[in-house]
Amino acid sequence: MSDRSAGYVTDVGYTFGYHAALNPLASRLAFLRAGLEPPRIATACELGFGQGVSLAVHAAASPVHWWGNDLLPEHVRFAQSLDTASGAGSVLVEATFEEFAKRTPDLPRFDFIGLHGVLSWISAGNRVCIADFIRDRLAPGGVVYTGYNALPGWADMVPLRRLLTEHAARAGTGSTVSRIDAALDFAARLLDTHPLAIRSTPGVPARFERLRHADRRYLAHEYFNRDWDPLYFADVAGLFATAGLHYACPAQLRDHLDALNLTDGQRGLLAETGDAVFRETVRDFVTNAQVRRDYWIRDAEPLAGEALREAWRGTRVVLTTPRGDVAERVTGPLGELRLADPAHRAVLAALGDHRPRTVAEVHATAMGFQVDELANAVFELAAAGQVALAQDDAAIGRRAPHTGRLNAQLLAQAATSDDVAVLASPVTGGGVAVDRIEQLFLGAMTAGGSAPEELAAHALGRATPWDEAELVARARRFAERRLPVLRALGIAR
Repeated sequence: MSDRSAGYVTDVGYTFGYHAALNPLASRLAFLRAGLEPPRIATACELGFGQGVSLAVHAAASPVHWWGNDLLPEHVRFAQSLDTASGAGSVLVEATFEEFAKRTPDLPRFDFIGLHGVLSWISAGNRVCIADFIRDRLAPGGVVYTGYNALPGWADMVPLRRLLTEHAARAGTGSTVSRIDAALDFAARLLDTHPLAIRSTPGVPARFERLRHADRRYLAHEYFNRDWDPLYFADVAGLFATAGLHYACPAQLRDHLDALNLTDGQRGLLAETGDAVFRETVRDFVTNAQVRRDYWIRDAEPLAGEALREAWRGTRVVLTTPRGDVAERVTGPLGELRLADPAHRAVLAALGDHRPRTVAEVHATAMGFQVDELANAVFELAAAGQVALAQDDAAIGRRAPHTGRLNAQLLAQAATSDDVAVLASPVTGGGVAVDRIEQLFLGAMTAGGSAPEELAAHALGRATPWDEAELVARARRFAERRLPVLRALGIAR
């Protein structure tokens, strides 16, 4: 690790995950649910973008112009290769946060700044640097997204993580991966002795077992940086207050649904808490949240009454799941949400052909329902992962060439790698989960295949441990159920 890295792991690249919360367009649903004016976003920045999969997908799929930085040269090169393939024209820089901030003549003011998996893994000094960057570079009306490890949800893992890193620091001059393996082996032997420190945290052994089987790239960046600080919400709020930010609402749509996450007693207690920062800090104790995903703003513009209804009427959505696969209920930590009430059925009937429609258009076909009822049903279906925000037809047409080129690149990579499990949709302006098997099927279609046997033959040998019969059966299901949705979302032809 160099001094420039500030203790961050640099000899191992990170994983290739996609994070939908970094899609600025998706903020509309969360803001409307919270009764706030949704942001208007033309410029965006992701700080610490890792392999850049999320940034590349969002830059290709929407008209938002993206900037971003990352410390690792191989991360920047991979992100640039995706951006070049799509032709999105993003500005991607190998730089520390301080170096990136000093590009003042080049940097615009951003309508959206995203930080996923950053705040908990950097030094306190770098967190201050980020707050200063936000203060100086966030445009009026702009929004900041954060995703970080939260306290008290991670409190039980703090001692074991410290033990792992102390062992790794003393394991000689080997690679980060070899030192991780040695630390995990030592910790496993230690836990087999049933130390008293672990008896008071009964959930740790199970969490450790998951760690032992996790991707070493993930572990290197998740646990073995010099700095690893799960954060209380109040501390993040204090940091962002120096940039003039206030908490807006959860970015994770499910976190808006108290019926899934809180008991009646807990809801009553939180309702008595007038201060927003203290309320969210208490909520994390109630839910024991391990990760927080939040939106932050400078000046909230409340929406209510007819103005809020009008904003919902103009909201365009699309069904992203085969109609027959939509579950009738979703369970949360403490409750259940039904998705089979009359309003849900009316929304699903209107969206069943997977064509984007506004809530006003849904309302026109759903006789007997108020807009508020349908908007609530749309939100709950979106929170359950069945419905997504959709762009207008003009934006879809403009972005389709870019997503087509990016997806072609990703499908080519799928022939030899399962790293990236997402493709870009010009309809949603974001990514859609498509695993390697499905990507191989799409690759076969690009090469002229159509029958399930042809799709399976293309995947056979590239995907293990599947055999031919299994792949043919899966290709049939793919053609019957999944492919029509991918076509509707502009991903497949």
